[in-house]
Amino acid sequence: MLTEISYTLGETIPKWPSNPSEAPYIIQSFKNGDPCHATSIYHHMHNGSHVDAPKHFSINGRGIVDIPIEDFYYTAPVLITLRMGKGELISRKDLEGFEENILQADILCIYTGYSDIRENDPDAYVDDFPAFSADAALYIRNGFPKLKAIALDVISFDSSILGPKDGFPAHKALLDTKDGLSSRTLLLYEDINLKILSELNSPIQTIMAFPIRWEDAEAAPVCMVALS
Repeated sequence: MLTEISYTLGETIPKWPSNPSEAPYIIQSFKNGDPCHATSIYHHMHNGSHVDAPKHFSINGRGIVDIPIEDFYYTAPVLITLRMGKGELISRKDLEGFEENILQADILCIYTGYSDIRENDPDAYVDDFPAFSADAALYIRNGFPKLKAIALDVISFDSSILGPKDGFPAHKALLDTKDGLSSRTLLLYEDINLKILSELNSPIQTIMAFPIRWEDAEAAPVCMVALS
């Protein structure tokens, strides 16, 4: 069974507070007597379900066009549930209990449960949501060589409160290659519908999350689909 776990884009989707909004521009329409319907869209790469490439937080990091297509295809997905509340940070200790499972994974999906409010309370969803701590990020990056990517059910790996103040430590710990960090980085998927994934009755066999590639871009929207 195929299950889409990325969200539909639109003008009113929840987003990082300072991001510009999505905006459609109707170029031609039947209503105006045109022979077809044609639309242009303004899209911010970090709105909605998307993937961050290393270039997002690494000066010499790979952009979205530099990453092999197979890095967006996962045959050993692991989903874990870590119920997190407003403002809480995922710590290394939170993840250590799942170490055996994560060691076999090529993508780690972390369902915090915070996304349960995305539809009914979008303002709360983007306000001080749970995020990653730097120590959890370094633990994941350094300890799990098979892992290619992490997916979260919130809009960012860094806290909207602490992230800007502290220099976005979780993103840097996972994407940057400076300051003694290894050259191995991970892909980061944000704002993913992991609630629906957690409700599936059959094991997840494969996850595909292919990006729309734009030259020189540091991120891209994705259509993320699980096969169970």
